[in-house]
Amino acid sequence: MSTKTLPASALFLGLAGWIPFWIPVALSTHALLAGRSAAAEEWLYTVYAGLILSFLGGVRWGREIVSRETPDLAVLSASVAPSILGLMAALLHWASNPHLAWLLLAVSLLVMMAWDRQAAAHGELPAWFGRLRLILTLGAVGSAIAMTLLYLLARS
Repeated sequence: MSTKTLPASALFLGLAGWIPFWIPVALSTHALLAGRSAAAEEWLYTVYAGLILSFLGGVRWGREIVSRETPDLAVLSASVAPSILGLMAALLHWASNPHLAWLLLAVSLLVMMAWDRQAAAHGELPAWFGRLRLILTLGAVGSAIAMTLLYLLARS
């Protein structure tokens, strides 16, 4: 899989995927300025980030099952981990630790990006996918940092 040109459709849809990451940031900022709780916006952020993490695991599951007659158990297991981590983040948030949930989500997104970029560098995924994952992960992790800063600011 050697395609090097980043397809416009993948870039467009990927960047559109930033919107649900950044809307809770904007709404949380509005809530903070209005002097009200941003609990709903914070929960929305955690749920969406967990869904995206699960989606990324699905990308790796799909890649594994179409590339081998007998998929590698370790790869399939690792591709399920993002869904479990997304659920753990939801549980952390539910247990009144949204900032820890966002840290878990950000680290998990970075790990998935590293895995995807390595796969792209070794020809297991298209070369453009590694570049796309870098761009999209920076936006997602940036939003996690923003959510955490707003959360800490609201509680100070």
